[in-house]
Amino acid sequence: MLLTAGFGEGHNSAARQLAKALGEESGGRVLPEAKDPVTLASPRLAAVAKRIYHDVTTRAPGLWRMAFELSRAGPFGPGLWDRVVGIQAWLERAMREQRPRAVVTTYPLYPYFLEAMPADVPRPERVWVVVTDSITIHPIWMRMRADGWMVTDEYSREYLIGEGMEAGRVEVTGFPVDPVFAMGRREAGELGRLRVLYFATTGTAHVRETVASLLRELPERAELTVVTGRSEARLRPMIETMVAASGRGGVRVEGWCGDIPARMAASDVVLTKAGGATVHECLAAGVPAVVNYVIPGQEEGNLELLERLGCGCRAPVSGGETGRFLRELVSGGRLRAMQEAATRERRPDGAVLAARRILADTPGI
Repeated sequence: MLLTAGFGEGHNSAARQLAKALGEESGGRVLPEAKDPVTLASPRLAAVAKRIYHDVTTRAPGLWRMAFELSRAGPFGPGLWDRVVGIQAWLERAMREQRPRAVVTTYPLYPYFLEAMPADVPRPERVWVVVTDSITIHPIWMRMRADGWMVTDEYSREYLIGEGMEAGRVEVTGFPVDPVFAMGRREAGELGRLRVLYFATTGTAHVRETVASLLRELPERAELTVVTGRSEARLRPMIETMVAASGRGGVRVEGWCGDIPARMAASDVVLTKAGGATVHECLAAGVPAVVNYVIPGQEEGNLELLERLGCGCRAPVSGGETGRFLRELVSGGRLRAMQEAATRERRPDGAVLAARRILADTPGI
């Protein structure tokens, strides 16, 4: 049983790619489907909660930081939220019906609910926790009962051990990115024709400032691809109008893209927020990331990891300075250094390594 939750895309992305890797590494014997108990237990309440999470993390980051810090002391596990949503009841039904030998979770909540189940509910033989944050890891990831934790990097492993976790239960696998990342290796290319991939995920005003700055400041021969994703209806018409008014060529504006690994591999730099999935996809592709927004708390460690490895950096807070900042990264040689570091530190096989560990250490699989 593979469990996730849609509070941030990183949890879902990790679960999807891990499901794919488990199927491939088991030769088709294990074909898990990633499930979101929060949504399955109460779709309407889950939709409201996820919307609140999105709005608070993007529009009131100070409030989110306060909640992140205050919640560090716990308690964790079933409480008022579960009584309203019904996560515990859903998990108990699922365990009785499916009797999984292993539960793998990319979201930290569920092992606490497994502990709280009545004695007559079948227990899994193994519980695996796939940590989707780096370095600044909330205590909720650590205080449950589990057989093993898989983390994105050595710094995160050292952090968990420093917090008292048993070293033998914490393994560095890397973030579970799409296994297709492991099929090709990206080498640092020529920067004369700068290729920028921009994921427009911030607020409308910030995106407008950023696009205007990129159109104004990027070198004449630079290529710019702007991906609007789930915000296509809100952002794409505005951006296309700005591009048309600029008269600039070499600019593409797109909605949802299904070929992110290829897009990243064909880019010299990715401009993005510090989400776990995107940051680690950049590391898997061997392309530097310039971070233009950080959710306080869990995403700060993702930026810190990029900076420690030399594979990325923080952009100016003002979107209007982004284009000039990228030009200076190129002219000063810093982007070249980040490209070389990204190629050196590339980790494209996180899903495969995690899948192999789970399959090898779960009895009867």
